[in-house]
Amino acid sequence: MGEETEPSLIYGLELQGRSLASISADTENISFLVGTQSLKSDNFVYIVTLDEDTGQLHKRILKFSSGEVWSLDPNPSDPSLFLSTYGEKSQDSWRKKAAVFKIPESKNNSSNDEGNLESVDLKVDLQQVSGTGEVVGAWYQPNQASRISLIAGDTITLLDLQESGPSKVWSVQHSVRGQTKIETGAWNPHRHCHQMSSVSGSQVVTWDSRTGDKAWSLNVASGSTIRSLDYNPNKQYYLATGGDDGSLMIWDYRAPTEPLVTVREHSHWLWSVRYNSFHDQLILTAGSDCRVQLHSQASLSSEPLRQSLEEDDVQEKILDDGIIQTFYDHEDSVYTAEWSSADPWTFASLSYDGRLVISHVPRTVKYRILNIDS
Repeated sequence: MGEETEPSLIYGLELQGRSLASISADTENISFLVGTQSLKSDNFVYIVTLDEDTGQLHKRILKFSSGEVWSLDPNPSDPSLFLSTYGEKSQDSWRKKAAVFKIPESKNNSSNDEGNLESVDLKVDLQQVSGTGEVVGAWYQPNQASRISLIAGDTITLLDLQESGPSKVWSVQHSVRGQTKIETGAWNPHRHCHQMSSVSGSQVVTWDSRTGDKAWSLNVASGSTIRSLDYNPNKQYYLATGGDDGSLMIWDYRAPTEPLVTVREHSHWLWSVRYNSFHDQLILTAGSDCRVQLHSQASLSSEPLRQSLEEDDVQEKILDDGIIQTFYDHEDSVYTAEWSSADPWTFASLSYDGRLVISHVPRTVKYRILNIDS
């Protein structure tokens, strides 16, 4: 679509990284949690907040001594807690683990000198309930922060965080012929989050979180490995996937044999797909072609039409389908792009070389969605 956009803000981490998440419990600030991934150095977790008045980034850096950060999932109700999957290195081995960590209260110490940094505290170790398989990831149930979905090897486990420690509610196996390792997972935000999906190869299997029973599944006919999936937050039954063929696909899981649309604009693996939580016609994708792309899929959104300002009885399309903007701010693989939980027009992306970029939806697109004359 070739829309002009506001300049992006760029911040360089001290080390490489691949984990980025919006702090969903902080609805007042545009804030993100970012983790580093180094086997040779101590790792860090950054809390990055955008000051909307000044356009400046404020950073708080915390030591993360447990290992290299592979994923982050902030607690949906408490901004001081987060889940992390991390790689722990010992003298003769390396393994992935998952735990709940706590951010210490700020002492208003503006110094980010490494010698003065505070550390995050390990609050709940999930090792005892993760089983024998390699940990893939862990995600809070969005509407119930005491529940966690943990994936390890080919097994999905629903955990209940009790005062006495984490306990298993149920555990099931996602088994695919010739492919048993699960790549990722995601909660379905509809129906009180009663569904959790797991991805193995080109197959998505969704489980009833109340019982652990299989609810439905879909397969990508091309056989391309799926690396990311996300549910449309406003339109039930719709989800988006992205994977090794560089394609963004949107599905109606009531008819999962064929995608509703396939968009192939990335030239390499697609690692991250995210719906905008407020305006679901906007979708972010990021890949190892170093690109971040902002898509419009208005025809499949909950807001495909709007009332004309001139004639109240006339409806017109909000946006055409297609690429709104391609962002070229990165020079390395982009593993994660995330929308802000506080501002629907702001998003962040992180490339493996440690470059964090804060970007915005073009004003012309924003005004068109809001039905405002630019």
